[in-house]
Amino acid sequence: MGRRAAVLTLRAGALLLSAAAGLAAQQPPAPALDLHQPRHVRALYLDLLGRTPDRDELELAQASTPELLARHLAGSAEFWEHWYEDELYYFLLIDNARPPELSGADSLPGRLSQGSIGLRDAEREIVGSQAFHRANPGNDTFVTVVLEQLLGLNVQKETALLAAGKRMYDGQPAVMFGEQGNSQADVVSIAARQPAFLQRLVERQHQRLVGRPAAHQDVVAWSHALDDASADLPALAARWVTSPAYAARLGTLRPKTDAQFIRGLFVDLTGRPPTRDELQRLRGALSAMADAGPLRSVIARALIDEHEADLPRRDGADIGALVDESFRRYLGRDPGPDERADFVKLCADPACRPATIVQAVVTHWEYQYY
Repeated sequence: MGRRAAVLTLRAGALLLSAAAGLAAQQPPAPALDLHQPRHVRALYLDLLGRTPDRDELELAQASTPELLARHLAGSAEFWEHWYEDELYYFLLIDNARPPELSGADSLPGRLSQGSIGLRDAEREIVGSQAFHRANPGNDTFVTVVLEQLLGLNVQKETALLAAGKRMYDGQPAVMFGEQGNSQADVVSIAARQPAFLQRLVERQHQRLVGRPAAHQDVVAWSHALDDASADLPALAARWVTSPAYAARLGTLRPKTDAQFIRGLFVDLTGRPPTRDELQRLRGALSAMADAGPLRSVIARALIDEHEADLPRRDGADIGALVDESFRRYLGRDPGPDERADFVKLCADPACRPATIVQAVVTHWEYQYY
């Protein structure tokens, strides 16, 4: 290349770089998680732990960074307890259909937290349990649920696989995915060894935490990382919730699941999560309703009546401060000027109780979202 041609090439390259820099400068900055916004902190706790933060946790979060807080929450035993409850619900192993309960370090969440069992084996233990067998009786139902829920397959298009799995379930030798087996346990084990197993698991967890589907190439890469143990689910979860995609999702409200609503409501109003019995009883009642909104409001009012002494206090005549605190505490945001004025006017009467403000906020439609 001659000297003149080389100079022209360099100038063209410089112009392209300059144009690219100009375009980049015009692009809006990527959204980011902001721990000084209570709503962001509440969302992080709801997604990773299935509950809202208590007052101390909300305050401490502001002194942390998104990366540190996400790693702390995803690395906790409570993260695995929330994951386990969500997985049982995914497989409809709830109420009387739950597997036998173990406590502490012997429980499945406890072993996951300690690292004594991996994610693949934990999932296989759930699906291989007698509870799962009882909830999915018969060869057709059992094999269909395994193939569809573990691998994301449409069995109507995989009739040969379904037929092989049913023979295997019935104790007859059969070949599925190139592997031979002759038992119900073999159906589960063979399915769990397929690449689609971890891909489907990663895909579901990302959707659960981020609220948006992931690109297929990312799902494949993350499933490989889980398979070769170069990453685990807590590390991936922390990465997902500190991504621009997660921060962008926070720009719109997302409905709380029944479990998130109940667990968050208890922490918000009583300072503690519900017991397992309380959660199961209330979630069972909500799941039976076509529209759970009215019953959610009834549950909130009952908790307020029972725990009124734990609610924010009225500080002298500063009603506005109480309104501000209630909005930040329960909705994660400041009230708008009109909202604040309406609440202050409502509670101008000295007989107005703090519980009146709290009840108005937590029974509002927005509290059912995050």
